[in-house]
Amino acid sequence: MDSFAREKAPVLEGPVAALLLPHAGYVYSGAVAALGYRSLKEKPKTIIVAGPSHYLSFKGISVFSGESVATPLGDLAVDQEAARFLMDRDPHIMDFAPAFAKEHSVEVHFPMIKQYCPDARVVPIVMGQGMESSVRPLVEGLLALRKQKSFLLVASSDLSHYPDYKTAVEADRQFLEALMSGDEGVVDLTDKKIMARRYKEYYCTHCGKEPVSTLLRFARGVGAAKIKLLAYKNSGDVTGDHSRVVGYSAVAFSE
Repeated sequence: MDSFAREKAPVLEGPVAALLLPHAGYVYSGAVAALGYRSLKEKPKTIIVAGPSHYLSFKGISVFSGESVATPLGDLAVDQEAARFLMDRDPHIMDFAPAFAKEHSVEVHFPMIKQYCPDARVVPIVMGQGMESSVRPLVEGLLALRKQKSFLLVASSDLSHYPDYKTAVEADRQFLEALMSGDEGVVDLTDKKIMARRYKEYYCTHCGKEPVSTLLRFARGVGAAKIKLLAYKNSGDVTGDHSRVVGYSAVAFSE
C-alpha cells in the first residue's frame, strides 16, 4: 500500500460526504482509489462502500452484517448498528450472502480503508439491478441514517470498458464533466449519448450505474455540492497497452 503514496494527494478541506472510486486490480486502479482515501483530512469513523453486482443478477440491496471483514492488513470491523438500521428500514435492503461470494467491487476497498482510515468501521453493500428496488430504498436509508450519525459514502465504479485509449479518454472526459454537474439527469443523458455513438469494443460508460445514481442522489440530499476531480487514469497509462483499456477516476463530493 505504501507504493500508492508516491503521488501527492490533495487535501480535502471540510466534511467529505461521498467519493467515487474505482475497483479494478490494484496494479491498474489502486493508485487512483488510494488517492481518494489519502485526500481525507478528516478520517471518517464509518465508511459505507456500495458496489455493483458483477456476477449475480438480483433485485434489491445486500448488506454484509457480520462482525468484520478480513484483509491482508488485519480484520476491519463492520458497523453493525448502521447495517441493521438500513436493513430495518426497507424489505429491499437485506443480508443476501450470495451477493458477496465473488464480488470484488467492494472487497478491493477494504485493505485501503484499513491502511488509510485504520479506525473506521465499514458497511459493505452490493447493489442489485434497478432504480426502484435498489437506488431509491438505499438513498432513503442513507439520508435517514445521516440524521443519526456521520459517515462517508464510497460509490465503487470504473469508467469506460474496453475501447481504445483515445476513445476512453474522450468518453471519460465527457462522462466526468456530466458527473461533476451533480445532476443525475445530465449523467443519464450523457451516458445515452456516448453509448449511441457505438464505439468499437465500448461496453459501458461506467459499470456502477446503481452506486453512481445513489451517490448523486445522496450528495444532493445532504447538500454536497462541491465536486472535485482528484484523479483520472486508465489502464493504458499503467500497462502501455492502448488497444483495449478501462477508465478510473477519483471524485470527491463535499458539503
